[in-house]
Amino acid sequence: MKKRFVMVATVLALTVGTIAGCGGAQEATQENVQTESVQETAPAAETENSTQTAEIANPWVDITEEEANELCFRLFKAPEGATVKGWSKCESLADPDKAVGPLVQLSFTMEGTEFVARAQQGASEDADIAGLYYEWTVGPEDVTLANWGGGNMTGKTYRYVGDAEFVDLLTWYDIEIGIAYSLTASDKDLDGFDIQGVVEQMYAGENEAFADMPEDFLQEQSGITSFASFDEVIAALQQGQGYAYIKLMGCDEDILAVTDLVFEADHSAYEASLYKMEDGKAKMIGLASGNGSAFPLRYADGILYGGHNHLYETYVISQEFGSLMMMDYIDDGVASGSNEFSGFTRKENRLDVEAQDFTGTEEDFQKLLADRETKPIVEFTVVK
Repeated sequence: MKKRFVMVATVLALTVGTIAGCGGAQEATQENVQTESVQETAPAAETENSTQTAEIANPWVDITEEEANELCFRLFKAPEGATVKGWSKCESLADPDKAVGPLVQLSFTMEGTEFVARAQQGASEDADIAGLYYEWTVGPEDVTLANWGGGNMTGKTYRYVGDAEFVDLLTWYDIEIGIAYSLTASDKDLDGFDIQGVVEQMYAGENEAFADMPEDFLQEQSGITSFASFDEVIAALQQGQGYAYIKLMGCDEDILAVTDLVFEADHSAYEASLYKMEDGKAKMIGLASGNGSAFPLRYADGILYGGHNHLYETYVISQEFGSLMMMDYIDDGVASGSNEFSGFTRKENRLDVEAQDFTGTEEDFQKLLADRETKPIVEFTVVK
């Protein structure tokens, strides 16, 4: 089964700051801008190796708009009247093992204002893809975008007001597919400027066709991306695959979990696609996973438990979108080699309530894992 979406110098020199790497940036000062405006002349004795090193330091690669659309299912477009400076990608932030794609960037100008738009498919909801390090003068402020997400997609705006420049930022997230977006605007004066209006102009309805692409193993193997009922979902399963009904916090109705691999010993599974009835259709709302037969999916009191011996995950249904969301995500850092805890916990199934960083100890983490093991496994009915 496909895994779920879960989280250097740039080619573009913004007046808002010096971009460091694919995602990082440093706040610009007048001294920085003056320094950057001076073009250095390479010494006559510069070697071929030093030239190659300079080229390697730049992780951005120019691409076409068509290539950009292949890297992100629901990509934006340049707004009407904009002058496109170029499309590019940064592969160094991609993680194929976690279904995280490269960072895609569009740079353009409009009425003298410089813009940089970015998107990354598979990025986590809290991913900082804009890479700006400012002490924001205003924000974050919540906005709801027209047309994006059927008019229900929320975002956050920020503004920096400096002595010589303004910087506006809007970030938003497509929770249905798992895509992080950002738009940065910079100019000497942005008083009265509406960055939200620009983002709404960047919506590309023609890219909605990609929403009909297979979202999980079942849709891929059956060729069906829209199911009228749970019965149709189950009917599309093949021999050896399985299904189970559960109820999750945030939804009063049954949730249907389907999996392409059921362990014979206890009818458990370590991965499942979750389907929910919505607008008269069975809609795939997310993927949950454990790790092999040793760490199957478990369920109790409206919470679905996943993860393994180095990862603790819990899933519920979000109040805002009715889709699968993580209540808890805690990693002990062993897999990454950091050996440091990272992640978050939530007390409510609401995305508008900020998650709390996990600050517990090894003992606290082990208690969570031990408690998870006491929860009943999800037992799947096997298709004969």
